[in-house]
Formats: sequence, C-alpha cells, structure tokens
Amino acid sequence: MESSGVNSNSERVGSATPEENPAAMYRRVASQLQLSQFQPDTLDEQLFRFPTGADVQTLDSSFAMLSLRQQNPSSLDNLRTNRSSLQQNQGINGGGGGGWSLPPLDLQQMENHYFQRTSSTAMNDYFNGGGSYGRQSSATRTNGFGSWRSNEGFLNPSSLMGPIALLAKDPESTLVLQNKIDEGSKETIDVIFNGVISSIYELMEHPVASQVLQTLMLKCSSQQISRIIDVITLNQLGFVKMCIDPIGARSIQSLLRCLHSEEQILRVVGAVSMGILSFARSNGAKHVIMQCFNQFPPSLNRNLIEVLAQNCLELAVDQHGCCMLQQCLGSGCEVLKKRLIREIIANALRLCVNNFGNYVVQYVVELNDPNVTILLVRQLFGNYARLSRNKYGSHVVQKLLRIQYIDRNMIVYDLLKDIDTLLVDPFGNYVIQTAWLVCEDELRLHLLRHIERNKPLMRCNKFGKKVLDKLNR
Repeated sequence: MESSGVNSNSERVGSATPEENPAAMYRRVASQLQLSQFQPDTLDEQLFRFPTGADVQTLDSSFAMLSLRQQNPSSLDNLRTNRSSLQQNQGINGGGGGGWSLPPLDLQQMENHYFQRTSSTAMNDYFNGGGSYGRQSSATRTNGFGSWRSNEGFLNPSSLMGPIALLAKDPESTLVLQNKIDEGSKETIDVIFNGVISSIYELMEHPVASQVLQTLMLKCSSQQISRIIDVITLNQLGFVKMCIDPIGARSIQSLLRCLHSEEQILRVVGAVSMGILSFARSNGAKHVIMQCFNQFPPSLNRNLIEVLAQNCLELAVDQHGCCMLQQCLGSGCEVLKKRLIREIIANALRLCVNNFGNYVVQYVVELNDPNVTILLVRQLFGNYARLSRNKYGSHVVQKLLRIQYIDRNMIVYDLLKDIDTLLVDPFGNYVIQTAWLVCEDELRLHLLRHIERNKPLMRCNKFGKKVLDKLNR
C-alpha cells in the first residue's frame, strides 16, 4: 500500500530508483517538497539522501531553486528543460543500477567554479573544519592538481573555490606550490597564475599565501605583471589597505622588483602617490615609498615627489610622517631632497613650534649644507625670541647657535630684543646659556650688560638662577 506522506519509508525525498532518470527524480522531489505536511526541520536529512555520485553543480543549483512555497508551473517547466539540457551536455548517465557518474574536473574547470559559485562562508568552513561538509582529511586531499573529495564521497564545494588559492593558503601545501613554481614550465606558471589572480587581494595579505605570490611574480611574464597591476589598482582603497598591511606591503615590494616597463612603474608609483597621507602612518607603507625612490629614477617618481612636497606640512607634524620625511631627506634622490627642503624652509616657523615638526627642521640643519642652513636662518629672523620661549622651538634655536659657519650675531641681536623675558623663561634661559657659550668679544659684552641689569630679578627666579650659575655670577 502506497503512502502519500513525505516521510514514507517506501518513497523518500531524494531516493532514486534504478529506472528513474535525473529529470524524473527532480520532478518528484520538487513535488514532494511542496506538500503542506512537509516539516522544514527535516530538510537537511532529506537532501543528503542523494547518491554520492551525483553531479554537485546540478544538485547545488537544484536545491537553491527549491522552496517550501508553491512554485510557478511555467518556471518549473523551464527548470526541467534547462536541467535536462545541462545533464545531457555534461554527459551524466541516468538509469541503470550503477547510479550517476561525475565527469572528471580539470584544474581550469575547478578554478572557474571557484570564482562563480562559492562564498566566504564556505571558505571559512573549509579552513575551520566547520560546516555541513566537514574538513578534508590529508588522506583525501591531493598535493598536486587533482580533484578533492570529502570523506562522505561528495565533491567538497569549498574545493571548487579555487584549488590553487586554497593550496597557497595551506601551510602544508604552500611549499609544494613554491617548488612547482621554481621548477615548473611556462604552462605550469600560467595555470598557477590563473588560479590565484582573482584572489590576489586576499592572498597578498595572507601570511602563507603571500610567499607563494612573491615566488610566482619572479616567474611571471610582463603581461601577467600588468594583469596583477590591473587587479590591485582597480580599487584604490583596497590598494592603500594592502600597502598599510605589513604582509601586503612586503608583497607590493616584491611586485616593485618585478616591474618590466616604464608604463608599469608609472602606474604603481601613481597608485602609491594617491595614498601618501595614509602611508605616513604605516611603517610597512614607508618601506614601499622608500623602495620607489631607491629603485626608480626621479623621472618615474615625479608624481610621488610632487605629492610628498604638496603634503609636506601635514606629514611633518605627524608622528610617523616626520620620520618618513627624514628618511626621504636621507635618500639618494637629490630631486626629492631639494623639493622637500624648499617646502620645509617655507613652513619653518610653524614646524619649529610643533612637537614633531621641529625634528624635521633639525634634520635639515644636520644635513650640513651651508646654503640650506643660511636660508633657514634668514627665514626665521625676527622670530628667534618667540621661538626661544617655546619648548620645541628653543631646541632649534640652540642647534642653530652651535653652527660655526653661520652669522650668529644675527640670532643673538634678535634675542636681545626680548632678553629681559628670556632670562627668566623656562625654555628661553637655556637659549641664553647657549648664546653665552658661543658668543665672543663684543657680542658677549652686550649679553653681560643685560644680565647685570636683570640680576636682582634673576636671583628671585629659579630659571634666572640657572643662568647666573652658568655664568658664575
């Protein structure tokens, strides 16, 4: 006696009879899933009763289109027609007692499935051992380029998520891939390249996969390098994020060493210049910028030089940006150095009183270029007393006073305009002490005259006492 219920032992959802072909089975399953007495909580149990040899793509698409609500009859007929056509095209054999056969998937086919049919959730399931499919054991996983199957016999959908990309992220398989790259032919390089190019963003920031990519880029042709540049520069925010990431920055540095043409260099340098303010706050990105200057001539770095110069003030007052500017000033790129010095001198007064900018000005002084230092001294003239009363500016004034080849008289006479205040100032008193040490003859007499006049006040002030103690007065 037949039972009309879905849970009947004689007719289960997904059970195929030997004489039933895939299209007939699909129609019966769809009909049963629409019965009102169907219980949703038995869905997983019912679905996984399909034969283990079933075509994963066919079943996956079928299940995605099934619903507990009533289907449109016309759309169901179209689905049958399309599904039957797909089965015929893929060579799936129905009927007989042997079940359905799955045609072998080559590497390129698996790669195409990866980028079209998978999600990040499936990837997490694969790597974390979760999900309904389970993590593959090492016994069922191949180290080469064959197909991957789960312990249950189903082809693991996560294995369709770019097998080469998955291998690159697997610590156990990454060395195998690197060896294949080192020893592989052009055809092997092409296959591996096509397997990772669409996942380049994620892989370049991955601690394991990035090593595979760095090895691969050394073997890539100029056309393949151009394609990598196309992908990573398509999203400017993504490129900036990659350069800021420590691992991603190393991958970009490896890419810079593999550029073949001026056109490629200009494109990458242009992308770097677009994120200059963000890069200033990242040690990894600073290495990318410095490699551009150390590896390429100024003619190819002109965009980067101009952007650095235009944002010089903003970079100089930033904790990490001031360090990057000092590195740029110490590089061998004279064009960059001159352009930055010009901007630093033009903004010297604002930089001297900044807790980070003053280090940039001091670094310019430490370059020991008389022409540059003299320009800086003249730029600050008329503001030395003001700078001396500032915690950070006082350090710059003291450094300038210790330079022998400049006209110290210009600085000292500027200080004398406000000497009464500087003698008892928390920071200005140190500037006066330095001026006393470097001054000679007539200039020292001028200082001494002002000190003697202010001695009663200085004896009542702890900062004035420091000046008197220095002069032994």
